[in-house]
Amino acid sequence: MIRGLVQFHLKKKIMNYINDEIDYDVLYVIGDTHGVNLQIAPMLLGNDKDLKKCILHVGDFGVGFSTPNGDKDKLTKLNTRLAKYNIDLYAIRGNHDDPAYFNLDVYNTDQYTNVHLVPDHTILDLIVQGNPKKVYMNGGAVSVDRVNRTPSKSYWWNEAVTPLTNEQLDEIPTGIDIVITHTRPRGIFPIDKNNIGYWLQKDMALDRDLEIEIDHITDICNAITAKNAVYKHFYGHFHMSNQEQVLGVDYRLLDIDEIIEVRC
Repeated sequence: MIRGLVQFHLKKKIMNYINDEIDYDVLYVIGDTHGVNLQIAPMLLGNDKDLKKCILHVGDFGVGFSTPNGDKDKLTKLNTRLAKYNIDLYAIRGNHDDPAYFNLDVYNTDQYTNVHLVPDHTILDLIVQGNPKKVYMNGGAVSVDRVNRTPSKSYWWNEAVTPLTNEQLDEIPTGIDIVITHTRPRGIFPIDKNNIGYWLQKDMALDRDLEIEIDHITDICNAITAKNAVYKHFYGHFHMSNQEQVLGVDYRLLDIDEIIEVRC
């Protein structure tokens, strides 16, 4: 097995590349788990333990809510369980994750063999049943209930989608099969804010910040679509399940703990 992350230093934020040369038998995507992650392996008990499985996590993995030692203990226990059941997990950050854990300059996850916290703007190269799969992963989202949260403890000021420069958008390659983000671009379900009216009244800057964020993720998705006509896009964040196809792209919103097999 060869797995390594390579960073190409161009400008400010850079594209990250993870090359995973394990040949997986099955590929899954899972919705928000909010820190209740030890359940992930038992959820797949119906599968042969000898099958090599890969899971892509859409964010709200739930890291950062404990002390550093507490988070380390939880990740170590999760890593042990995933290894026992022959599972590798790649997670992006959601709004309920401390972004520092997904920053390679701050936090080193090399100590975990089966849990991988993926930096923003990453290409993950996988092999599934002998077929190469290219996955674009980019996390982040705005917490609509942030006014009720404690900064740097249950809410992080830099939680939102990070905007990319034109140069960074140009780095996005062709050949992408799967896109993993925490939130969604403009025009994709849900398309209104009807269910967050309470929070919009309590947080006067929320509507503005949500509009800024959706512009940022839309720019990223437009750059992907400009070079990739057909792919599958999975996201979470909204605690609902939905499926739709728009201009050749299959969009799948995953509910809390929802896990599905990816075939493409």
